[in-house]
This record gives sequence, C-alpha cells and structure tokens, in this order.
Amino acid sequence: MLQSRRVPVALLAAILLAAPARANDSAAELDAGGLVLVKDPEIGLAREDLRIGLDRITVRYVFRNRSASLRTVRVAFPLPPIDGAELVTSAQTLPDESSPNFVGFTVTVDGAPLTPQLEERAFLGTREVGDLLRKHGLPLNPMRRDAFEAALAKLTPTARAELVKAELITDEDGPGGGLWRSEAKFHWEQTFPAGRDLVIEHAYRPVKGSLLIGRSDLTDRAFRARYCLDDAGVAGLRRLLAAASAKAADKGGGADAVVSAVVVPYIVTTARNWAGTIGTFALTIDKGDPKNLVSLCRNGIAKTGPTTFAFTAENYVPDSDLRVLYVSQDARSLDIR
Repeated sequence: MLQSRRVPVALLAAILLAAPARANDSAAELDAGGLVLVKDPEIGLAREDLRIGLDRITVRYVFRNRSASLRTVRVAFPLPPIDGAELVTSAQTLPDESSPNFVGFTVTVDGAPLTPQLEERAFLGTREVGDLLRKHGLPLNPMRRDAFEAALAKLTPTARAELVKAELITDEDGPGGGLWRSEAKFHWEQTFPAGRDLVIEHAYRPVKGSLLIGRSDLTDRAFRARYCLDDAGVAGLRRLLAAASAKAADKGGGADAVVSAVVVPYIVTTARNWAGTIGTFALTIDKGDPKNLVSLCRNGIAKTGPTTFAFTAENYVPDSDLRVLYVSQDARSLDIR
C-alpha cells in the first residue's frame, strides 16, 4: 500500500511585506478534520476528495458497504476542543463566535442536506461542568466572548461567587474569560445501503493560526521541520526578509523585519477508523491568491492551476496529519484579524 512521506515542498517565490510586530508572536491554530464512526468491518472508504483553502475546507467521501445487508452506524464530526484557560484572552478568533457551530459545519448525504445533532460538553480538568454553566446561562464554548460577557453581566453576586468557587471564572477585575475546556461534536445515525456507494460531503471554515516569521525562525530546526521548509524555501524567505528589513529601514523602522503567515491544520489520520485503506485519496491545496506562498509536508504534489496544487494516492493509509503554511505579500488576503 502507498503511504506519504514527510518531505519538503519548497515555498513558491513571491514578495512579502514587513509586519510591525515580533516574529515569535502567534495564535495557535485549532485542529479539525474529517468524519469518524463506530468502526464497522464492512464499511470502506472508496474515495476521499479533500480541498483545503484559507477560508473553507470541503471533503467528499464515497463510502462503500461491502456486505449484503444494511449497516447503520453513528457518524461524527468532532469540533476542535477549546481550552479557555489558554485561548480566551489570546488573539485567536473563531470564524463565528455567535454560534455553537463556530466553524459553520454543513453536511449532505447523496446530495440531500442533513441536520446533525450537536453534543456540547464542558470540563475543568476531568470534571464535567456543563450543568453548572447552563444553570447560570454561560456558553459552553468559552471563546464565544460576546455571549460570555452578556451572561457574566447578568450574574447575581451569589451566582458569581459559586462560579469563582468552582474555579470557572476569576474574581479579579480586568480582562478575563472562562477557564473551562469545551468539547463538541456533530453526530448522526447513518444507514449504508447494501452493496453500493454512499456519498457524504461536508464543509467548514478552518480555525487558522497566525504567526510572524523572522530570521531566528529560519534557523530553528523544529520550525523548519513542522512546515517542511527545505533549504531552497529558507533561502527564499531570507532574501524576502532582507528586502523587508531594508524597506522598513528606509521608513525609519527597525532593521529586523518579519513576514506574516497563517496555518491551516487538518487531521487526516481519523480515516484509519474506516475499514481497509482509502481506495483513492485526492488532496487539493488552494492558496487563494497567485502571489501567496504555501508549504506543507507531503510528497508528490503537483501544480494544477494558478492557485492550486494536487496530490493523489491509491490504496492510501494516512501516516500524518496536515499543517498547511500560507504566506502572503498582502496580510489581508490571509484574513488575519
């Protein structure tokens, strides 16, 4: 069976603009991926078409029930866990903080829209705290900041004291947020007809992480390995950083400029829950703007258009998850907020 290897994909040439901040400032991306199910030995994945873009991820699955009878299993899409203690006061934002479905997840089965159930839970360590949060009208997702602040403003002193004692909020003045962790997933019961294919498609908006790249990052082995930056890609970034530094110096700024980037993660390895290998796995990366740069750890990628790159494998077993690095000459095209 064919498996991918982590080998370099060089950054494509473009001109980057300097950003007025430190290179090690960043907002962590939140991992999400594809569908998972209760394992069934008869349901295989004949084909998966995955398209990763800056603002949208789409997946088309062709499942095949290889048995002579109907198979009904529970299918789930886990949302990225949200740790309030780490993220709620960070620069990170969700695609839609107003909704429990903060990534705008949608799903169709054989072309027909399906409305899945949403299970939301909240934890402080291993202790489940969802009932206490619901009692006081707090959102289970601590990064739904507007809903959190609105609920907080309505609390009585007694209710606030109860939440402080439970270590879910602090009693200090100033910026703060919920200290719990939310875990959520969409799920539904799916029947797979005997002896034929079933197409499930879903889409959502990724929770990107933004970062600034400086000279020190290019000599950091862990950073280079994380995004598979080879020598050619690093050399190109050094030239661009030098140009950005010169431009900043001309404007009276510091000489050590940085360049902006975002990271879009995707968990591929959940596909191991399906029976056997993936018959055909087709990956498309869309960098959005022809001037944008992209780098990821995947071999055999070919350019297929002004903004697209593709990888295809037969009898595929995912050996690692994806982490796609985008760099742009215009930070607005990365939707850095």
